[in-house]
Amino acid sequence: MPARDSPGRPPGFARGTRRENPGIRAVARLSCLFVTEAPAFSVVADVAIVKGETPASDRTWLSFPDGTARRAVVHVSHDLPHLVVESAFDLDDGLWGTLAAGGYAPASRAASRRTGRIRLVTDTVPDEIAVRNWPAHVVAKAAVNAVLNRWGDGPDTPAGVRDRLARTGPDAAGLAARLDDEAIRVARAGVQRLYREWSALPVGGTLRVTWPLHDSWLRLL
Repeated sequence: MPARDSPGRPPGFARGTRRENPGIRAVARLSCLFVTEAPAFSVVADVAIVKGETPASDRTWLSFPDGTARRAVVHVSHDLPHLVVESAFDLDDGLWGTLAAGGYAPASRAASRRTGRIRLVTDTVPDEIAVRNWPAHVVAKAAVNAVLNRWGDGPDTPAGVRDRLARTGPDAAGLAARLDDEAIRVARAGVQRLYREWSALPVGGTLRVTWPLHDSWLRLL
């Protein structure tokens, strides 16, 4: 059912579009600070997520230093924790590294045609990049689950996070052994911060971050 037009909004005026938000550019302006100082392990992208009236109508764009930009499929409640944890733990080939490298492109192209229930990008048929990065994605997912403690498995301490992560497989155990307490603390605090910022955004508002999150952002936590 089409959204009801709000008072003062011309008929057919879609909420959360560039017409309603003139500050949203077709190609997001890149921040030289983030581009020049971000960790070298990953392709760097500016990320703009526009909040829709429903999760299925959220819209995400990644823009790159070469001036190109493309839309990506992002399920905010699931994927914002990946953004923080993968940045804090230097996981360059997880979900966001794959999106930045152009993975899951068919799902992204289909985003503008999809209505109704939102699907995770990883529920779609993977492309070559996604297949290549899948083992790293599995470790990243285990790391996110360990940080969030989705199932109440043990204490929410650095030791508890490492224990949960180590029990999911040998690659995850290797990551757990490398993580110090501060990295885990930053990951937990960063997820909470982004959730708060997203929750406070009105419909049509834009969350602007980078992939990976710059160290100066993480140091504020």
